[in-house]
Amino acid sequence: MSGLLDADMQTIRSWLTAGWRWWIDELAGLVPGRWRETAVNRLALVAWDPALGTLKPLPARSGAAPLADAAMALILPREATLIRVIETPAVSLRDVANLVELDADRIMPLARNDVLLGLRVRTRTEAADKTPGSARLSVEVAGLPRTTAEALSQTLAKSARKPACVLVAAPEPGHSLPIDLLPALRRAGLAGRPADRSAAPWWYGAAFLFALNIALLVWRDAASVDSLAAVVDAQAPAVKVAHGIIARMHRQDAIVAATTNARRTTEPLAMLARIDAALPPGTWLQRYSWTGDSLQIAGFHPPKTDVPGALRHAGLIVGRYGNTSNEAPTPLGEPFEITLKLGKR
Repeated sequence: MSGLLDADMQTIRSWLTAGWRWWIDELAGLVPGRWRETAVNRLALVAWDPALGTLKPLPARSGAAPLADAAMALILPREATLIRVIETPAVSLRDVANLVELDADRIMPLARNDVLLGLRVRTRTEAADKTPGSARLSVEVAGLPRTTAEALSQTLAKSARKPACVLVAAPEPGHSLPIDLLPALRRAGLAGRPADRSAAPWWYGAAFLFALNIALLVWRDAASVDSLAAVVDAQAPAVKVAHGIIARMHRQDAIVAATTNARRTTEPLAMLARIDAALPPGTWLQRYSWTGDSLQIAGFHPPKTDVPGALRHAGLIVGRYGNTSNEAPTPLGEPFEITLKLGKR
């Protein structure tokens, strides 16, 4: 996300263009091969003679006869091109084309600027272990020398009809289509757009399918939200009852906690048991008096016994300690008198 926010408009445009081309390639890959063959077979097949620089009509090779005003499919003689078969990783057709462009000097015996390249994928093979990245493509690459391409361009300039494709060989029924060199001729500026064949309907169709994809994504998202909302609405009464039960449980827990605390702090017998447990061994309690928030206890303890410290250690608040060390000890021990505070510190 940070990379997208930091990118300039030119970079974003290149990303969008690459995404659009990828999407078009994916749609093209979904078109059945027999449909593409039928579309090419309905074109008027015309052969080019490099020696004479003339165009000669060819008979149709399939049951689907070309239309009267059909565009021209120009057939090049096979000896006019250089054919090589190479092997590449299993990547998209656009990536394969980029690989061929980068390695053109090695693939073809001519310099890169002296040849026009076209390609097609023949087969795809998978490794026996089918490990990721092990698939390979067998790619057929056709190279048309620039001098031959310029002669072809001069012949096309004299013709009133513009080609819809420039094939290395005539298409045969049941076989994959030959290599089309027309895109390479157009990139080199040696062939213009066909005048009698428009690609606008295909672009409109691609735009419609793209918009349909977006609409389907939005519809599915809205449908999932509506479904979740329906489930929430259906469970609302049960959730309301559950919340009421939980609220009552919390109130009951609060009442129990308050009652327990009150019994622990204000119950006489509980306080007496607490004080008895806190007094040191041998201590004898003679008086126990509770008035409001104060508690007075008195009694006798063995010599050298810290009664107030023991009570404080038990969590009780010692308000006043009566020092009776000047009194004569008795057989029961030394007397003491302590006032305890029952309120908060």
